[in-house]
Amino acid sequence: MANQVSKLNYVDAKLGAPTSGQQTTRYIYDSVSPGAGGTNVTFFQNFANKTQFQTNLTTNKLDSMESMVIKSIFIAIRPGTAGTLTLTGHLNLNIYVGNQCVLKDFDPSFNSSNRGLAFDRLHSGYNSTEGLEVRLLTDIVIPPQVNFKATLEFAENTAVADTSVTLGLKGYGKIFSAGMSF
Repeated sequence: MANQVSKLNYVDAKLGAPTSGQQTTRYIYDSVSPGAGGTNVTFFQNFANKTQFQTNLTTNKLDSMESMVIKSIFIAIRPGTAGTLTLTGHLNLNIYVGNQCVLKDFDPSFNSSNRGLAFDRLHSGYNSTEGLEVRLLTDIVIPPQVNFKATLEFAENTAVADTSVTLGLKGYGKIFSAGMSF
């Protein structure tokens, strides 16, 4: 079985992307408000008027010298002033890289509030109804200059106007490194 470094190098080489670069850990995140009664949110699509605390990207693709392997997915919710939306109800998460759905109809809610056996079996679930993390067994690669997005659907519709949902993708990556070229 290939490790995350060799898988990323393989994908970069197949696409003709430079294999040189600074190896690093990557964490990309985006926060979206579903609106009052909203049940569907799309991440990494609209970056207008967002602060650095709401997203750390400006476009839904990595630069030409950057790539990433997703090892872990983190979802956090701020239910709002009068909201009761939690992550314990069933969820439907899809992640798209390019035109492909690389994670389809995934329900990460089993990793929240000790409701069942956690997917990664490293812990028994969080005691929080407002945050969860799922470690993936299969590496998902985001190559350079390829659009990506994620959609999340809630079974509940108890969101209020100031409800906020954050999706974070963590893993190994490469970033631009000038090296000896300057």
